[in-house]
Amino acid sequence: MISKEKLFSIPHEERRIYYKYACEERFNQLQKLRTFVQPNGYTLRNCDDYECIFVHIPKAAGLSISKTLFGNSSYSHMPIREYQLVFAKEDFDSYFKFTFIRNPWDRLYSAYCFLKKGGMNKTDRAWANANIASYDNFTGFVKGWLNRKNIFKYVHFIPQYWFLYDPAIKDIIVDFVGFYENLNEDFQYIKNRLSMGPALTLMRDRRTSSGHQPHYTSVYTPETRDIVAEVYKWDIEYFGYSFDNASLESQLSSRYTGAASLCEVL
Repeated sequence: MISKEKLFSIPHEERRIYYKYACEERFNQLQKLRTFVQPNGYTLRNCDDYECIFVHIPKAAGLSISKTLFGNSSYSHMPIREYQLVFAKEDFDSYFKFTFIRNPWDRLYSAYCFLKKGGMNKTDRAWANANIASYDNFTGFVKGWLNRKNIFKYVHFIPQYWFLYDPAIKDIIVDFVGFYENLNEDFQYIKNRLSMGPALTLMRDRRTSSGHQPHYTSVYTPETRDIVAEVYKWDIEYFGYSFDNASLESQLSSRYTGAASLCEVL
């Protein structure tokens, strides 16, 4: 079996054919989910029903968006390149692919608070007990744990570009990037794009809420702010974020005209 790195560097259709035979059980499980909704709400049925692919990045309102639009959880946090293993190239290319992203400083603090309070399930609680509980506060966690290697150890901390990136073309491959900071307006765009009813309003899922907490800008020191800027450099540069979201207007305008290719950033 070839490595994952090699697998995701070959063209879409070749990649899917290889995966179909090399990982038959997993491939068949994913195909089943195109018509089946699991008890936990995970499904791929939305993709075919609505001819769209929603890439759910952790801590960017993804569960609220999915449940409002589709009435279920979609398929958790699967990166876009794995959807290429599920769908033939013709379908994948024609489906509307979208996601929502969030300011990396804000997202990190939200993930920390969410897990510190127990997360959503036993896996979250166990991970938090093993990796967060020993730190007295957020500053200690950032200074003691956060680095480019550790952020890939748990899904809530993985950089956002990683969920959208196709190594074969060295760029992100979604049609629309929504911003958490522009959530209501961007949700309206998605709703209209998918021909949803005008009365549909975004609901919030309390299970993923971090609860009442200080504004993220108030919990950072100059040192921890710089640590995050370095660790999440690619997200910040590619998506155009500034610490205080002062760049939001330019982010919203540039996403429609296209930003620099991700290979220029990595």
